[in-house]
Amino acid sequence: MGARVSIQFINGKDKSVILFSHWGGMEFVRSAELYLKELKLEAKRNNGNFVSYPLGRLEPSTVIVDFIRDLTKDGERVKSDLYLGATKNDGDNSDYGHHKIDLTK
Repeated sequence: MGARVSIQFINGKDKSVILFSHWGGMEFVRSAELYLKELKLEAKRNNGNFVSYPLGRLEPSTVIVDFIRDLTKDGERVKSDLYLGATKNDGDNSDYGHHKIDLTK
């Protein structure tokens, strides 16, 4: 039994790929929102120097990569749970749905 869910970062018309979690449920969505909050705080602490990078400009394609790094940094290998898709229909999010996380809010 899983807790299937997917997320996607968006910034205007720009969108990231979809990140699916088989086991994450709503905690996975909350972890993405917390990650974004911490990322924005880090950008503020760096007095604007951060915005010279795609991550600091909150470009969705870079944010998703860094979020995956954040999720997996303490693990040995990604053996299951996480996978990518081009659309929300490329995986299973049947338990908790698909969530778009707006980087501008």
